[in-house]
Amino acid sequence: MKRLNDNQQYRETIILYKDQIKKQKKQSTSLIINQVLKACIELDDIKCGKDIHKNLSSYMLNNQFIENNLIRLYMKCGDYEKSKQIFLNSKNKSTPMFNNILNGLVDNNQCNEALNLFKENNIPTNEYTFSILFKICSQINDKYSLEFGKEAFNQMPKNYHNSIVVITSALHMFTKCGDISKAEQLFNEIKKKNLIVYGAMMNGYLENNMEQRAIDLFFQIEKPNEIILNIFFNACAQLKTKNALNLAKNVFDQLVVKSNDLLYSVLNMFIKCDDLKNAEILFDRMKRDIIAYGSMMKFYNIKNQPLKTLELYEKLQEENFKPDKIILNLFFNACAQLKTKNALNLAKNVFDQLIIKSNDLLYSVLNMFIKCDDLKNAEILFDRIDRDIIAYGSMMKFYNIKNQPLKTLELYQKLKDENLKPTEITFVLLLDACSEIGDLSLSESLVCQIPESFLSNLYIRNALIDLFGKVGSPSKSKEIFDMIEHPDNVSFAAMINAYGLNGMGIEAIKIFDKIPSNMLNNAIYVCVLNACSHSALVNQAQEIFKNIPSDQRTEQIYTTMVDSFSRVFLFDQAQKLIDEYEKYHSPSAPMYMSILSSARNAKNIVLAEKIFHRIEMNFSNNESYLISAQVLLANTYALIGEKSMSSYIRMKINPSNTKIAVGCSWTVVDGKVYKFRAHDRSHPRSSEIYEELDRLTKKLIEHGYKHDESWITRELDENETTQSVLCGHSERLAIAFNLIQQPIPDRIQIVKNLRVCGDCHSVIKLIAQIYQRLIVVRDVNRIHHFYPNGNCSCQDRF
Repeated sequence: MKRLNDNQQYRETIILYKDQIKKQKKQSTSLIINQVLKACIELDDIKCGKDIHKNLSSYMLNNQFIENNLIRLYMKCGDYEKSKQIFLNSKNKSTPMFNNILNGLVDNNQCNEALNLFKENNIPTNEYTFSILFKICSQINDKYSLEFGKEAFNQMPKNYHNSIVVITSALHMFTKCGDISKAEQLFNEIKKKNLIVYGAMMNGYLENNMEQRAIDLFFQIEKPNEIILNIFFNACAQLKTKNALNLAKNVFDQLVVKSNDLLYSVLNMFIKCDDLKNAEILFDRMKRDIIAYGSMMKFYNIKNQPLKTLELYEKLQEENFKPDKIILNLFFNACAQLKTKNALNLAKNVFDQLIIKSNDLLYSVLNMFIKCDDLKNAEILFDRIDRDIIAYGSMMKFYNIKNQPLKTLELYQKLKDENLKPTEITFVLLLDACSEIGDLSLSESLVCQIPESFLSNLYIRNALIDLFGKVGSPSKSKEIFDMIEHPDNVSFAAMINAYGLNGMGIEAIKIFDKIPSNMLNNAIYVCVLNACSHSALVNQAQEIFKNIPSDQRTEQIYTTMVDSFSRVFLFDQAQKLIDEYEKYHSPSAPMYMSILSSARNAKNIVLAEKIFHRIEMNFSNNESYLISAQVLLANTYALIGEKSMSSYIRMKINPSNTKIAVGCSWTVVDGKVYKFRAHDRSHPRSSEIYEELDRLTKKLIEHGYKHDESWITRELDENETTQSVLCGHSERLAIAFNLIQQPIPDRIQIVKNLRVCGDCHSVIKLIAQIYQRLIVVRDVNRIHHFYPNGNCSCQDRF
């Protein structure tokens, strides 16, 4: 049996033992039991070992060698409590047995228990005991255990310093606790260093981010083995410098034998050092497995080359590799990066063919549907998966991107029903959704649900500043802003934007003036120039623009400055700025659209025609800008009374089958969002709404209102009147709906997806005065506060 075990023929040892039991039908000797237990341990044949243990006599159970092997057996199967019981009950405790129990506990990740056992026992130790102790302290890796290990090292017999095993283990412990100088001292004391010692010291350098020292030590080794080479290439990978990469290439090129394992660390090094060319060459040379494919696919995804990832996916299938979960995740991530219809269809086909679909994989596919803008399939999959708060966050973000904030709020209710706890990110997404809806009362009801501990989070505070600005309450934005001890550039931009949207340009400039120069960025410049533009502060805008370094003046910055000039009809200055920009850049559509929009407001048809033709000439391939420009030109003709020309231009748009944005307004009543389109009669209370509109129109006329038909941009049909067309605008329907509520709300809030027309603007000023209510209307450009005194915060600059 011993000879069989020595030759690693463990199964034959067990067969021989069982034959002996059958033939002799009597208790075996302790020598036989020990040999068969050794075979069981090596084969992981725990059942056989337990059967032998069960039939042992009390005499045999007291044999220290059998006890030792039983401890090893139960440790091997993870039953460390049974091993510990055998050890504690033993009357033959010895140093080897003690070492075995400590080693077994380490192998079973019970290092704290091993350390406690070491402290509680006075069993004599040897050099291997200390080696195990240092290993235990390294793995626990906390301040207390490392200090204990260092103290044990100081008290260790001096002759143990000659043991390579002990010193290597101690060296590893000292590098773990960051005591590199002590580790180096031990290393230098070893006269005959072997490769294990060199490897331990190099690893210690790596763990302490001292890659260059590991590389320097490598070049002191005469004949490095594969383990040492792997550590060297890992050091070069961590260093990620050109010099390290070149050193690694030189070492690699000089190697005679290059095992596949070595080719993998090297591949990893090329990937970490961002050397795509050499990574591809090596990948093509090596014997590839699924891990190599995964590494390379991940590298292509990082390098924004998702098509190559998909090519590798096809290649690994050709080589008869079965894609695992990691490969599939990389594949779906590549499809998500591509965001094309073909990539989406390919991903769907692969997904449909999968038999086992883990939740991790489903999350990856959900992300792919979201990135590929496939809302329908994202919703189907979201309902199927085992949802966690991250999945909810992904879907909420998608709904926000798709301008469906109500669905984001619905998901919030759903996650609460599923007893999931919202995170700070969840609330940021919910605040963004409320910003889009734009109602103060609805927003405040959500803010009340944010845990107190979250309110100090900078992301939450920045989102709150943005939210209150967009719901027409910049004073609340300022309250939040003032709570931030160290605002970042997002905080400043959000506060400036909050003031700008609400026509408070002076206040926006005051905030801008407080920003340290090193924090100024594109977003802040754009926000403050917009704020100036909406408050007609053109001189201040010019001063800010002049102080922006020329190399930082982006297209957005130029556009906002052009807009500042255009809004006050300084068209020559706006055109000069465009000419300046176009000396070094291609023409910018937003700049021309800004002038065209203001030309409409100024009823300047000559300028409108000129700008429209320049848009036609420069942006003939951009249909969305051409359509928007045609609409603005048509509106300009309508404003000067040329309805037939306006209709003609609009008729030219229709054959292109392009959808023109339809006016839509929404308002919140009793916590519910109600949407209205122009001339909408879908609401259950439509008859009451239109009756209220009729009453309202009479009151308005009594207060001097006259319909301004110039805001009707088309010719009337036979059954239409100026009054019926203008009174059916969506914002008037939303206001009328508020006016039939009992009681009428003190604050009426409306959001419109388009710009408020001039006639509606005049009407809402009168309504606010007649009903003595604050009416807040956010349109596509800004927020209007219609006060009970009949004035608007925009000062009629809309």
